[in-house]
Amino acid sequence: MARIYINRLSAREREQLVGRRFSIDELEMLHASLLRGQRARMKRLRVLMVVLPLGCLALGSMTASLAGWTAAVLVATAAILVMVTLLLLLTWYLAVGLYARQFNDAVDEGYPELLGRLHL
Repeated sequence: MARIYINRLSAREREQLVGRRFSIDELEMLHASLLRGQRARMKRLRVLMVVLPLGCLALGSMTASLAGWTAAVLVATAAILVMVTLLLLLTWYLAVGLYARQFNDAVDEGYPELLGRLHL
């Protein structure tokens, strides 16, 4: 069965960040590691953000070449592009945005002297 992976901060990780269990150097190394992972995810998402809509447009144009540019084909193509856009936004939030927000909030709460400095 297919599963959707949601990248989120675990309760244990949040507890360690809020409880100041990391030294500043350890926190900076953790931040650098998480930032590398986030950049890799964003790189893959950028590819998807280009390829997926282009694929939908190609399929829409192939359909239109057979049926003509009727109102139904235009509406269907536009509706599919809107759905793809919404799914890509949701994918970004679940893969990158949620974890970054949770990490940033935990760091700000546990390390107020670093407010805004080690954000993802």
